[in-house]
Amino acid sequence: MMRKCSIAARLGAASLAFCLVAPGPPATASSGPTLSAALAAIAAYAPVAMRNQGTPGLSVAITNQSRTLRIITLGYADRDARTPVTPRTRFAVGSISKSMTALALLQLDDAGKLDLNAPVQRYLPWFAIDAQGVPILVHELLSHTAGLPDDYAAEIGYRYDVVALREAKTLFAPGTSWSYSNDGYATLGAILSQLDGRPWADALQARVFDPIGMIDSSPVITPDALASAALGYQFRDNDRPAPLHPALVPSPPMDFVDPAGSVLSTPEDMARYMRFYLNGGRTQNGTQLIAPATFAAMTRADSFTNGKPAGSPDVELAEAPEFYRQYGYGLSIFDDGGDHLIGHTGGISGYTACMQMNLTRGFGVVAFANLVEAPLHPCAIVLYAMRVLRAQSLGQPLPKPPPPPDPARVDRAADYAGTYTAANSESLRVVAERDRLYLLDGGKPLALYPRGPDLFWVDDPRYAIFLLAFGRDRSGSVVEMNYGSQWFPNERYRGPMTFSHPPDWDALVGRYENTFFGQPAVTRVVLVKDRLTFDGVATLKPIGNGEFSLGSSTVRFEDYDGNQPQRMSVDATDLYRVELP
Repeated sequence: MMRKCSIAARLGAASLAFCLVAPGPPATASSGPTLSAALAAIAAYAPVAMRNQGTPGLSVAITNQSRTLRIITLGYADRDARTPVTPRTRFAVGSISKSMTALALLQLDDAGKLDLNAPVQRYLPWFAIDAQGVPILVHELLSHTAGLPDDYAAEIGYRYDVVALREAKTLFAPGTSWSYSNDGYATLGAILSQLDGRPWADALQARVFDPIGMIDSSPVITPDALASAALGYQFRDNDRPAPLHPALVPSPPMDFVDPAGSVLSTPEDMARYMRFYLNGGRTQNGTQLIAPATFAAMTRADSFTNGKPAGSPDVELAEAPEFYRQYGYGLSIFDDGGDHLIGHTGGISGYTACMQMNLTRGFGVVAFANLVEAPLHPCAIVLYAMRVLRAQSLGQPLPKPPPPPDPARVDRAADYAGTYTAANSESLRVVAERDRLYLLDGGKPLALYPRGPDLFWVDDPRYAIFLLAFGRDRSGSVVEMNYGSQWFPNERYRGPMTFSHPPDWDALVGRYENTFFGQPAVTRVVLVKDRLTFDGVATLKPIGNGEFSLGSSTVRFEDYDGNQPQRMSVDATDLYRVELP
Protein backbone atom coordinates (compact mmCIF):
# COMPACT_ATOMS: atom_id res chain seq x y z
CA MET A 1 0.00 0.00 0.00
CA MET A 2 2.95 2.11 -0.60
CA ARG A 3 5.29 2.78 -3.53
CA LYS A 4 7.81 1.42 -6.02
CA CYS A 5 11.55 1.19 -6.68
CA SER A 6 14.19 -0.32 -8.98
CA ILE A 7 17.79 -1.34 -8.27
CA ALA A 8 18.74 -2.51 -11.76
CA ALA A 9 22.00 -0.56 -11.56
CA ARG A 10 22.99 -2.17 -8.28
CA LEU A 11 22.55 -5.87 -9.05
CA GLY A 12 25.86 -6.54 -10.73
CA ALA A 13 27.59 -8.00 -7.69
CA ALA A 14 24.49 -9.51 -6.09
CA SER A 15 24.67 -13.17 -5.19
CA LEU A 16 22.61 -15.66 -7.16
CA ALA A 17 22.10 -19.06 -5.55
CA PHE A 18 19.97 -22.08 -6.33
CA CYS A 19 19.35 -24.92 -3.89
CA LEU A 20 18.26 -27.94 -5.88
CA VAL A 21 16.52 -30.70 -3.98
CA ALA A 22 15.79 -34.14 -5.38
CA PRO A 23 13.05 -33.73 -7.98
CA GLY A 24 9.55 -34.96 -7.35
CA PRO A 25 7.48 -37.28 -9.52
CA PRO A 26 7.88 -36.99 -13.32
CA ALA A 27 5.42 -35.07 -15.42
CA THR A 28 2.01 -36.64 -15.76
CA ALA A 29 2.22 -36.51 -19.55
CA SER A 30 4.44 -38.96 -21.45
CA SER A 31 5.93 -36.18 -23.55
CA GLY A 32 6.50 -32.50 -23.17
CA PRO A 33 8.79 -30.40 -20.99
CA THR A 34 10.50 -32.04 -18.04
CA LEU A 35 10.21 -30.85 -14.47
CA SER A 36 13.88 -29.84 -14.61
CA ALA A 37 13.15 -27.65 -17.62
CA ALA A 38 10.24 -26.04 -15.80
CA LEU A 39 12.34 -25.29 -12.75
CA ALA A 40 15.09 -23.87 -14.96
CA ALA A 41 12.62 -21.54 -16.66
CA ILE A 42 11.40 -20.27 -13.30
CA ALA A 43 14.97 -19.75 -12.07
CA ALA A 44 15.86 -17.84 -15.24
CA TYR A 45 12.95 -15.44 -14.75
CA ALA A 46 13.56 -14.84 -11.03
CA PRO A 47 16.32 -12.20 -11.45
CA VAL A 48 14.14 -10.33 -13.95
CA ALA A 49 11.20 -10.34 -11.54
CA MET A 50 13.50 -9.13 -8.79
CA ARG A 51 14.79 -6.23 -10.88
CA ASN A 52 11.25 -5.29 -11.91
CA GLN A 53 10.16 -5.11 -8.28
CA GLY A 54 13.32 -3.26 -7.29
CA THR A 55 13.92 -5.25 -4.12
CA PRO A 56 17.44 -5.76 -2.67
CA GLY A 57 16.79 -9.48 -2.08
CA LEU A 58 14.40 -12.22 -3.10
CA SER A 59 13.76 -15.78 -1.94
CA VAL A 60 11.54 -18.34 -3.66
CA ALA A 61 10.45 -21.83 -2.59
CA ILE A 62 8.83 -24.36 -4.95
CA THR A 63 7.32 -27.57 -3.62
CA ASN A 64 5.16 -30.49 -4.58
CA GLN A 65 3.21 -32.72 -2.20
CA SER A 66 6.25 -34.65 -1.04
CA ARG A 67 9.34 -32.46 -1.13
CA THR A 68 10.86 -29.06 -1.83
CA LEU A 69 11.73 -28.96 -5.50
CA ARG A 70 13.87 -25.83 -5.48
CA ILE A 71 14.79 -22.84 -3.38
CA ILE A 72 16.02 -19.78 -5.25
CA THR A 73 17.84 -17.01 -3.41
CA LEU A 74 18.86 -13.75 -5.02
CA GLY A 75 20.46 -10.49 -4.01
CA TYR A 76 21.23 -9.16 -0.59
CA ALA A 77 19.90 -9.65 2.90
CA ASP A 78 21.99 -6.58 3.81
CA ARG A 79 22.77 -4.42 0.82
CA ASP A 80 25.51 -2.32 2.42
CA ALA A 81 27.33 -5.28 3.96
CA ARG A 82 26.86 -7.32 0.77
CA THR A 83 25.39 -10.16 2.83
CA PRO A 84 23.65 -12.55 0.44
CA VAL A 85 20.20 -13.99 0.88
CA THR A 86 20.50 -17.69 1.75
CA PRO A 87 17.95 -20.49 2.24
CA ARG A 88 18.19 -19.87 6.01
CA THR A 89 17.36 -16.17 5.71
CA ARG A 90 14.10 -15.22 7.37
CA PHE A 91 11.58 -12.83 5.83
CA ALA A 92 8.36 -11.41 7.22
CA VAL A 93 5.36 -13.05 5.53
CA GLY A 94 2.89 -10.30 6.49
CA SER A 95 -0.76 -11.20 6.00
CA ILE A 96 0.02 -14.81 5.07
CA SER A 97 -0.01 -15.04 8.88
CA LYS A 98 -3.82 -14.82 8.70
CA SER A 99 -4.06 -18.36 7.33
CA MET A 100 -2.00 -19.60 10.29
CA THR A 101 -4.25 -17.89 12.82
CA ALA A 102 -7.26 -19.37 11.02
CA LEU A 103 -5.68 -22.84 11.05
CA ALA A 104 -5.10 -22.73 14.81
CA LEU A 105 -8.68 -21.61 15.44
CA LEU A 106 -10.15 -24.29 13.22
CA GLN A 107 -8.46 -26.92 15.38
CA LEU A 108 -10.48 -25.57 18.31
CA ASP A 109 -13.61 -25.84 16.18
CA ASP A 110 -12.80 -29.50 15.50
CA ALA A 111 -12.29 -30.04 19.23
CA GLY A 112 -15.72 -28.61 20.04
CA LYS A 113 -14.26 -25.62 21.90
CA LEU A 114 -15.32 -23.08 19.26
CA ASP A 115 -18.54 -22.60 17.31
CA LEU A 116 -17.90 -20.73 14.08
CA ASN A 117 -21.54 -19.66 13.98
CA ALA A 118 -21.48 -18.20 17.50
CA PRO A 119 -21.28 -14.45 18.16
CA VAL A 120 -17.86 -13.09 19.01
CA GLN A 121 -19.10 -11.92 22.43
CA ARG A 122 -19.56 -15.53 23.53
CA TYR A 123 -15.77 -15.81 23.67
CA LEU A 124 -14.83 -12.15 24.19
CA PRO A 125 -17.52 -10.59 26.40
CA TRP A 126 -15.67 -7.27 26.33
CA PHE A 127 -15.69 -7.05 22.52
CA ALA A 128 -17.83 -4.16 21.27
CA ILE A 129 -18.50 -2.34 18.01
CA ASP A 130 -21.53 -0.65 16.49
CA ALA A 131 -22.65 -3.47 14.19
CA GLN A 132 -26.04 -2.03 13.23
CA GLY A 133 -27.79 -4.24 15.75
CA VAL A 134 -26.58 -7.48 14.15
CA PRO A 135 -24.26 -9.89 16.02
CA ILE A 136 -20.88 -10.57 14.43
CA LEU A 137 -20.21 -14.28 14.03
CA VAL A 138 -16.78 -15.90 14.27
CA HIS A 139 -16.84 -17.27 10.72
CA GLU A 140 -17.53 -13.75 9.43
CA LEU A 141 -14.23 -12.59 10.92
CA LEU A 142 -12.45 -15.51 9.24
CA SER A 143 -13.89 -14.66 5.82
CA HIS A 144 -13.78 -10.83 6.07
CA THR A 145 -17.56 -10.60 5.88
CA ALA A 146 -18.10 -9.04 9.32
CA GLY A 147 -17.77 -5.46 8.08
CA LEU A 148 -14.99 -4.53 10.53
CA PRO A 149 -12.70 -1.65 9.48
CA ASP A 150 -9.32 -2.66 8.12
CA ASP A 151 -7.04 -0.74 10.50
CA TYR A 152 -9.22 1.39 12.73
CA ALA A 153 -6.22 1.67 15.05
CA ALA A 154 -2.70 0.78 13.93
CA GLU A 155 -0.52 -0.07 16.92
CA ILE A 156 2.08 -2.72 17.75
CA GLY A 157 -0.19 -4.37 20.33
CA TYR A 158 -3.04 -6.13 18.55
CA ARG A 159 -5.30 -6.33 21.60
CA TYR A 160 -5.43 -2.54 21.78
CA ASP A 161 -6.62 -2.52 18.18
CA VAL A 162 -9.48 -4.82 19.18
CA VAL A 163 -10.40 -2.70 22.22
CA ALA A 164 -10.35 0.46 20.05
CA LEU A 165 -13.17 -0.96 17.93
CA ARG A 166 -15.66 -0.05 20.67
CA GLU A 167 -15.53 3.48 19.20
CA ALA A 168 -16.03 2.22 15.64
CA LYS A 169 -18.90 0.98 13.53
CA THR A 170 -19.06 -1.72 10.90
CA LEU A 171 -18.88 -0.78 7.23
CA PHE A 172 -22.02 -2.77 6.52
CA ALA A 173 -24.37 -5.12 8.33
CA PRO A 174 -22.34 -8.24 9.21
CA GLY A 175 -22.71 -11.05 6.70
CA THR A 176 -23.97 -8.90 3.83
CA SER A 177 -20.77 -7.91 2.00
CA TRP A 178 -16.99 -8.33 1.98
CA SER A 179 -14.18 -6.04 3.13
CA TYR A 180 -10.64 -7.01 4.06
CA SER A 181 -9.92 -6.38 7.74
CA ASN A 182 -6.74 -6.70 9.75
CA ASP A 183 -8.81 -5.80 12.79
CA GLY A 184 -10.95 -8.87 12.18
CA TYR A 185 -7.91 -11.12 12.47
CA ALA A 186 -6.68 -9.25 15.53
CA THR A 187 -10.03 -10.15 17.08
CA LEU A 188 -9.59 -13.78 16.05
CA GLY A 189 -6.17 -13.79 17.73
CA ALA A 190 -7.79 -12.62 20.95
CA ILE A 191 -10.36 -15.43 20.68
CA LEU A 192 -7.59 -17.98 20.10
CA SER A 193 -5.69 -16.75 23.13
CA GLN A 194 -8.82 -16.83 25.29
CA LEU A 195 -9.83 -20.37 24.35
CA ASP A 196 -6.32 -21.81 24.24
CA GLY A 197 -5.33 -20.37 27.61
CA ARG A 198 -2.02 -18.92 26.40
CA PRO A 199 -0.81 -15.96 24.37
CA TRP A 200 -1.65 -16.01 20.66
CA ALA A 201 2.01 -16.43 19.73
CA ASP A 202 2.41 -19.50 21.97
CA ALA A 203 -0.80 -21.00 20.61
CA LEU A 204 0.42 -20.49 17.03
CA GLN A 205 3.77 -22.10 17.85
CA ALA A 206 2.11 -25.13 19.42
CA ARG A 207 -0.75 -25.57 16.97
CA VAL A 208 0.89 -24.65 13.64
CA PHE A 209 4.68 -24.40 13.68
CA ASP A 210 5.47 -27.43 15.84
CA PRO A 211 3.19 -30.01 14.18
CA ILE A 212 4.03 -28.86 10.65
CA GLY A 213 7.76 -28.80 11.40
CA MET A 214 8.37 -25.09 10.88
CA ILE A 215 11.55 -25.02 12.95
CA ASP A 216 12.94 -21.68 11.73
CA SER A 217 9.83 -19.52 12.05
CA SER A 218 8.78 -16.95 14.63
CA PRO A 219 5.19 -15.86 15.30
CA VAL A 220 6.33 -12.37 16.33
CA ILE A 221 8.73 -9.73 15.09
CA THR A 222 11.32 -8.58 17.63
CA PRO A 223 14.92 -7.41 17.23
CA ASP A 224 16.04 -10.88 18.36
CA ALA A 225 13.79 -12.63 15.86
CA LEU A 226 15.06 -10.29 13.13
CA ALA A 227 18.69 -11.21 13.82
CA SER A 228 18.50 -14.04 11.25
CA ALA A 229 16.23 -12.14 8.87
CA ALA A 230 16.97 -10.14 5.77
CA LEU A 231 17.20 -6.46 6.53
CA GLY A 232 13.92 -4.88 5.48
CA TYR A 233 14.06 -1.77 3.30
CA GLN A 234 11.74 1.18 2.86
CA PHE A 235 11.81 4.38 0.86
CA ARG A 236 13.93 7.13 2.33
CA ASP A 237 11.61 9.94 1.25
CA ASN A 238 8.26 8.78 2.57
CA ASP A 239 6.84 12.31 2.62
CA ARG A 240 6.29 12.40 -1.14
CA PRO A 241 5.46 10.18 -4.12
CA ALA A 242 8.33 7.84 -4.91
CA PRO A 243 10.28 8.43 -8.14
CA LEU A 244 11.19 5.62 -10.52
CA HIS A 245 14.38 4.85 -8.63
CA PRO A 246 13.82 5.91 -5.02
CA ALA A 247 16.54 5.91 -2.42
CA LEU A 248 16.21 3.04 0.08
CA VAL A 249 16.99 2.95 3.78
CA PRO A 250 16.78 0.02 6.21
CA SER A 251 13.59 -0.33 8.20
CA PRO A 252 14.37 -0.01 11.92
CA PRO A 253 14.02 -3.11 14.10
CA MET A 254 10.79 -3.20 16.05
CA ASP A 255 8.43 -5.23 18.19
CA PHE A 256 5.29 -6.41 16.42
CA VAL A 257 2.78 -8.95 17.68
CA ASP A 258 -0.24 -9.36 15.42
CA PRO A 259 -2.37 -12.39 14.43
CA ALA A 260 -2.98 -10.60 11.12
CA GLY A 261 0.64 -10.33 10.06
CA SER A 262 3.69 -10.71 12.35
CA VAL A 263 5.12 -14.11 11.31
CA LEU A 264 8.75 -14.48 10.20
CA SER A 265 9.72 -17.56 8.22
CA THR A 266 12.20 -19.16 5.81
CA PRO A 267 11.57 -20.61 2.35
CA GLU A 268 11.99 -24.20 3.59
CA ASP A 269 9.57 -23.68 6.47
CA MET A 270 7.03 -22.14 4.13
CA ALA A 271 7.49 -25.05 1.72
CA ARG A 272 6.54 -27.34 4.62
CA TYR A 273 3.56 -25.10 5.30
CA MET A 274 2.41 -25.33 1.69
CA ARG A 275 2.80 -29.14 1.71
CA PHE A 276 0.38 -29.25 4.64
CA TYR A 277 -2.30 -27.81 2.33
CA LEU A 278 -1.21 -29.80 -0.71
CA ASN A 279 -1.78 -32.95 1.38
CA GLY A 280 -5.30 -32.02 2.44
CA GLY A 281 -4.48 -30.80 5.96
CA ARG A 282 -1.99 -33.52 6.91
CA THR A 283 1.42 -32.87 8.42
CA GLN A 284 4.64 -34.48 7.18
CA ASN A 285 4.21 -37.41 9.59
CA GLY A 286 0.67 -38.05 8.34
CA THR A 287 -1.27 -36.38 11.18
CA GLN A 288 -4.59 -34.92 10.04
CA LEU A 289 -4.31 -31.55 11.80
CA ILE A 290 -7.85 -30.46 10.95
CA ALA A 291 -10.73 -32.66 9.85
CA PRO A 292 -11.23 -33.11 6.10
CA ALA A 293 -14.56 -31.27 6.25
CA THR A 294 -12.91 -28.40 8.12
CA PHE A 295 -10.07 -28.30 5.58
CA ALA A 296 -12.63 -28.15 2.78
CA ALA A 297 -14.41 -25.23 4.47
CA MET A 298 -11.13 -23.38 4.96
CA THR A 299 -10.09 -23.72 1.33
CA ARG A 300 -13.34 -22.96 -0.47
CA ALA A 301 -14.85 -19.54 -1.07
CA ASP A 302 -17.15 -18.40 1.69
CA SER A 303 -20.38 -16.69 0.71
CA PHE A 304 -22.44 -13.89 2.12
CA THR A 305 -25.65 -14.71 3.87
CA ASN A 306 -27.40 -13.25 0.82
CA GLY A 307 -25.73 -15.79 -1.46
CA LYS A 308 -23.27 -13.53 -3.23
CA PRO A 309 -19.74 -14.92 -3.69
CA ALA A 310 -17.12 -13.66 -1.29
CA GLY A 311 -14.50 -11.27 -2.58
CA SER A 312 -14.28 -7.76 -3.93
CA PRO A 313 -13.25 -6.57 -7.40
CA ASP A 314 -11.90 -3.41 -5.77
CA VAL A 315 -9.19 -5.28 -3.83
CA GLU A 316 -6.64 -6.16 -6.45
CA LEU A 317 -2.93 -6.08 -7.18
CA ALA A 318 -1.72 -4.85 -10.55
CA GLU A 319 0.38 -7.99 -10.96
CA ALA A 320 -2.27 -10.32 -9.50
CA PRO A 321 -5.77 -8.98 -10.17
CA GLU A 322 -7.47 -12.24 -9.15
CA PHE A 323 -6.25 -12.10 -5.57
CA TYR A 324 -9.12 -11.55 -3.13
CA ARG A 325 -11.94 -11.89 -5.64
CA GLN A 326 -12.89 -14.92 -3.52
CA TYR A 327 -11.89 -15.73 0.05
CA GLY A 328 -12.13 -18.71 2.38
CA TYR A 329 -10.80 -18.76 5.93
CA GLY A 330 -7.48 -16.88 5.91
CA LEU A 331 -6.88 -17.76 2.26
CA SER A 332 -7.81 -16.31 -1.10
CA ILE A 333 -9.45 -18.81 -3.44
CA PHE A 334 -8.92 -19.12 -7.20
CA ASP A 335 -10.08 -21.21 -10.14
CA ASP A 336 -7.57 -21.77 -12.92
CA GLY A 337 -9.13 -23.70 -15.77
CA GLY A 338 -10.93 -25.95 -13.31
CA ASP A 339 -7.94 -26.27 -10.95
CA HIS A 340 -8.53 -25.33 -7.30
CA LEU A 341 -5.95 -22.80 -6.11
CA ILE A 342 -5.42 -21.05 -2.78
CA GLY A 343 -2.99 -18.35 -1.68
CA HIS A 344 -2.35 -15.02 -0.01
CA THR A 345 -0.09 -11.99 -0.15
CA GLY A 346 1.56 -10.11 2.69
CA GLY A 347 3.29 -6.83 3.41
CA ILE A 348 4.73 -5.30 6.56
CA SER A 349 7.39 -2.67 7.17
CA GLY A 350 10.36 -3.62 5.00
CA TYR A 351 8.95 -6.86 3.56
CA THR A 352 6.47 -8.31 1.07
CA ALA A 353 5.45 -11.89 0.30
CA CYS A 354 3.25 -13.84 -2.09
CA MET A 355 2.07 -17.48 -1.93
CA GLN A 356 -0.09 -19.67 -4.14
CA MET A 357 -0.84 -23.40 -4.26
CA ASN A 358 -2.57 -25.64 -6.80
CA LEU A 359 -4.49 -28.19 -4.74
CA THR A 360 -5.66 -30.04 -7.84
CA ARG A 361 -2.18 -30.73 -9.25
CA GLY A 362 -0.18 -30.69 -6.04
CA PHE A 363 2.37 -27.90 -6.24
CA GLY A 364 2.93 -24.49 -4.66
CA VAL A 365 5.22 -21.47 -4.78
CA VAL A 366 6.03 -18.78 -2.23
CA ALA A 367 8.27 -15.74 -2.66
CA PHE A 368 9.60 -13.13 -0.23
CA ALA A 369 11.19 -9.72 -0.84
CA ASN A 370 12.87 -7.33 1.59
CA LEU A 371 11.23 -4.18 0.27
CA VAL A 372 8.17 -2.59 1.81
CA GLU A 373 4.92 -3.06 -0.09
CA ALA A 374 5.44 -0.84 -3.02
CA PRO A 375 2.66 -1.70 -4.20
CA LEU A 376 4.27 -4.61 -6.03
CA HIS A 377 4.42 -7.85 -4.07
CA PRO A 378 6.79 -10.49 -5.41
CA CYS A 379 3.76 -12.03 -7.10
CA ALA A 380 5.17 -11.86 -10.62
CA ILE A 381 7.60 -14.74 -10.01
CA VAL A 382 4.95 -16.75 -8.13
CA LEU A 383 2.30 -16.40 -10.85
CA TYR A 384 4.78 -17.20 -13.61
CA ALA A 385 6.06 -20.22 -11.70
CA MET A 386 2.50 -21.48 -11.19
CA ARG A 387 1.79 -21.16 -14.92
CA VAL A 388 5.00 -22.99 -15.79
CA LEU A 389 4.36 -25.83 -13.36
CA ARG A 390 0.79 -26.26 -14.57
CA ALA A 391 1.88 -26.37 -18.22
CA GLN A 392 4.57 -28.92 -17.38
CA SER A 393 2.12 -31.10 -15.49
CA LEU A 394 -0.17 -31.09 -18.56
CA GLY A 395 2.67 -31.80 -20.99
CA GLN A 396 2.16 -28.42 -22.65
CA PRO A 397 4.85 -25.99 -23.87
CA LEU A 398 6.20 -23.81 -21.10
CA PRO A 399 4.85 -20.24 -21.20
CA LYS A 400 7.16 -17.37 -21.93
CA PRO A 401 7.93 -14.96 -19.07
CA PRO A 402 5.68 -11.91 -18.90
CA PRO A 403 7.00 -8.72 -20.50
CA PRO A 404 8.52 -6.17 -18.13
CA PRO A 405 6.05 -3.64 -16.74
CA ASP A 406 5.86 -0.33 -18.57
CA PRO A 407 5.62 2.34 -15.86
CA ALA A 408 4.90 5.12 -18.37
CA ARG A 409 2.05 3.48 -20.26
CA VAL A 410 -1.21 5.46 -20.00
CA ASP A 411 -4.56 4.06 -21.04
CA ARG A 412 -6.55 6.55 -23.12
CA ALA A 413 -3.75 9.09 -22.90
CA ALA A 414 -5.55 11.45 -25.29
CA ASP A 415 -8.27 12.01 -22.65
CA TYR A 416 -5.85 14.18 -20.67
CA ALA A 417 -4.45 16.30 -23.50
CA GLY A 418 -5.17 20.02 -23.38
CA THR A 419 -4.15 23.38 -21.99
CA TYR A 420 -4.81 23.98 -18.30
CA THR A 421 -4.89 27.56 -17.01
CA ALA A 422 -4.87 28.75 -13.38
CA ALA A 423 -6.61 31.86 -12.05
CA ASN A 424 -3.31 33.76 -12.23
CA SER A 425 -3.13 32.95 -15.98
CA GLU A 426 -0.32 30.42 -15.49
CA SER A 427 -0.80 27.73 -18.13
CA LEU A 428 0.35 24.14 -18.35
CA ARG A 429 -0.06 22.04 -21.45
CA VAL A 430 -0.51 18.27 -21.44
CA VAL A 431 0.25 16.40 -24.66
CA ALA A 432 -0.35 12.77 -25.56
CA GLU A 433 1.87 10.72 -27.82
CA ARG A 434 0.24 7.32 -28.37
CA ASP A 435 0.20 5.76 -24.85
CA ARG A 436 2.47 8.37 -23.28
CA LEU A 437 1.70 11.67 -21.53
CA TYR A 438 3.90 14.73 -21.13
CA LEU A 439 3.50 17.96 -19.22
CA LEU A 440 4.92 20.99 -21.03
CA ASP A 441 6.15 23.44 -18.42
CA GLY A 442 8.27 26.16 -19.94
CA GLY A 443 8.51 24.17 -23.15
CA LYS A 444 10.29 21.20 -21.54
CA PRO A 445 8.36 17.89 -21.86
CA LEU A 446 8.06 16.21 -18.46
CA ALA A 447 7.03 12.55 -18.51
CA LEU A 448 3.92 11.59 -16.53
CA TYR A 449 3.70 8.19 -14.84
CA PRO A 450 0.31 6.79 -13.76
CA ARG A 451 -0.08 6.19 -10.02
CA GLY A 452 -3.80 5.50 -9.79
CA PRO A 453 -7.03 6.52 -11.52
CA ASP A 454 -6.40 10.01 -12.98
CA LEU A 455 -3.26 10.41 -10.81
CA PHE A 456 0.25 10.92 -12.16
CA TRP A 457 3.77 11.40 -10.87
CA VAL A 458 5.72 14.07 -12.76
CA ASP A 459 9.37 13.31 -13.47
CA ASP A 460 10.73 16.67 -12.35
CA PRO A 461 11.96 17.98 -8.95
CA ARG A 462 9.55 20.93 -9.17
CA TYR A 463 6.69 18.46 -8.81
CA ALA A 464 8.19 16.28 -6.10
CA ILE A 465 5.67 16.81 -3.28
CA PHE A 466 2.28 15.95 -4.78
CA LEU A 467 0.80 13.84 -7.52
CA LEU A 468 -0.83 15.58 -10.45
CA ALA A 469 -4.56 14.89 -10.05
CA PHE A 470 -7.01 15.20 -12.95
CA GLY A 471 -10.76 15.69 -12.55
CA ARG A 472 -13.65 14.75 -14.83
CA ASP A 473 -17.10 16.21 -15.42
CA ARG A 474 -20.32 14.21 -15.28
CA SER A 475 -19.87 13.05 -18.86
CA GLY A 476 -16.47 11.60 -18.04
CA SER A 477 -14.40 14.23 -19.85
CA VAL A 478 -11.18 15.37 -18.18
CA VAL A 479 -11.73 19.06 -17.45
CA GLU A 480 -9.28 20.05 -14.68
CA MET A 481 -6.15 19.16 -12.81
CA ASN A 482 -4.46 20.21 -9.61
CA TYR A 483 -1.03 19.95 -8.08
CA GLY A 484 -1.62 20.25 -4.36
CA SER A 485 -3.72 23.38 -3.89
CA GLN A 486 -2.88 24.76 -7.36
CA TRP A 487 -5.93 24.31 -9.59
CA PHE A 488 -5.90 24.39 -13.39
CA PRO A 489 -9.13 24.06 -15.44
CA ASN A 490 -8.84 23.36 -19.16
CA GLU A 491 -10.78 24.58 -22.16
CA ARG A 492 -13.47 21.92 -21.62
CA TYR A 493 -14.28 23.10 -18.07
CA ARG A 494 -17.76 24.63 -17.69
CA GLY A 495 -18.08 25.11 -13.93
CA PRO A 496 -17.55 28.05 -11.57
CA MET A 497 -14.19 29.79 -11.49
CA THR A 498 -14.29 31.17 -7.94
CA PHE A 499 -14.87 29.23 -4.74
CA SER A 500 -15.35 29.76 -1.03
CA HIS A 501 -14.83 27.57 2.02
CA PRO A 502 -15.48 27.92 5.76
CA PRO A 503 -12.85 30.32 7.17
CA ASP A 504 -11.92 27.91 9.96
CA TRP A 505 -10.64 25.40 7.39
CA ASP A 506 -7.59 27.59 6.80
CA ALA A 507 -6.28 26.62 10.25
CA LEU A 508 -6.46 22.92 9.35
CA VAL A 509 -4.08 23.21 6.40
CA GLY A 510 -0.62 21.80 7.06
CA ARG A 511 1.59 18.74 7.31
CA TYR A 512 0.74 15.93 9.75
CA GLU A 513 2.83 12.85 10.41
CA ASN A 514 3.65 9.94 12.68
CA THR A 515 5.63 6.72 12.51
CA PHE A 516 3.88 3.37 12.18
CA PHE A 517 5.74 0.05 12.28
CA GLY A 518 9.02 1.88 11.83
CA GLN A 519 7.85 3.78 8.77
CA PRO A 520 6.97 7.49 8.61
CA ALA A 521 3.47 8.35 7.47
CA VAL A 522 3.01 11.89 6.17
CA THR A 523 -0.18 13.60 5.00
CA ARG A 524 -0.56 17.20 3.88
CA VAL A 525 -3.97 18.80 4.32
CA VAL A 526 -4.52 21.23 1.45
CA LEU A 527 -7.45 23.22 0.04
CA VAL A 528 -8.42 22.59 -3.57
CA LYS A 529 -11.18 24.91 -4.81
CA ASP A 530 -13.82 24.55 -2.07
CA ARG A 531 -12.62 21.13 -0.88
CA LEU A 532 -10.42 20.14 2.03
CA THR A 533 -8.18 17.27 0.89
CA PHE A 534 -5.38 14.94 1.83
CA ASP A 535 -2.47 15.73 -0.50
CA GLY A 536 -4.75 17.41 -3.03
CA VAL A 537 -6.30 14.03 -3.90
CA ALA A 538 -8.64 12.56 -1.26
CA THR A 539 -11.55 14.82 -0.33
CA LEU A 540 -12.56 15.27 3.32
CA LYS A 541 -16.33 15.63 3.50
CA PRO A 542 -17.69 17.66 6.46
CA ILE A 543 -20.14 15.67 8.59
CA GLY A 544 -20.71 18.15 11.43
CA ASN A 545 -19.14 18.85 14.80
CA GLY A 546 -15.89 19.76 13.04
CA GLU A 547 -15.48 16.18 11.80
CA PHE A 548 -14.94 14.91 8.26
CA SER A 549 -15.47 11.60 6.52
CA LEU A 550 -12.79 10.01 4.36
CA GLY A 551 -14.31 6.94 2.78
CA SER A 552 -15.39 4.82 5.75
CA SER A 553 -13.08 6.67 8.18
CA THR A 554 -13.70 9.70 10.37
CA VAL A 555 -11.13 12.51 10.51
CA ARG A 556 -10.91 14.87 13.48
CA PHE A 557 -8.67 17.88 14.16
CA GLU A 558 -7.86 18.33 17.85
CA ASP A 559 -5.53 19.87 20.47
CA TYR A 560 -5.45 23.46 19.26
CA ASP A 561 -2.62 25.74 20.33
CA GLY A 562 -5.05 28.64 20.16
CA ASN A 563 -4.98 28.95 16.38
CA GLN A 564 -4.16 25.61 14.77
CA PRO A 565 -4.84 21.97 15.60
CA GLN A 566 -1.70 20.08 16.59
CA ARG A 567 -3.19 16.61 16.20
CA MET A 568 -5.26 14.97 13.50
CA SER A 569 -6.90 11.60 14.08
CA VAL A 570 -8.06 9.21 11.39
CA ASP A 571 -10.36 6.89 13.32
CA ALA A 572 -8.12 5.85 16.26
CA THR A 573 -4.81 6.67 14.57
CA ASP A 574 -3.10 9.98 15.39
CA LEU A 575 -0.86 12.17 13.27
CA TYR A 576 0.73 15.37 14.54
CA ARG A 577 1.32 18.76 12.95
CA VAL A 578 4.91 19.36 11.90
CA GLU A 579 6.09 22.77 10.70
CA LEU A 580 7.62 21.53 7.46
CA PRO A 581 6.53 21.95 3.83
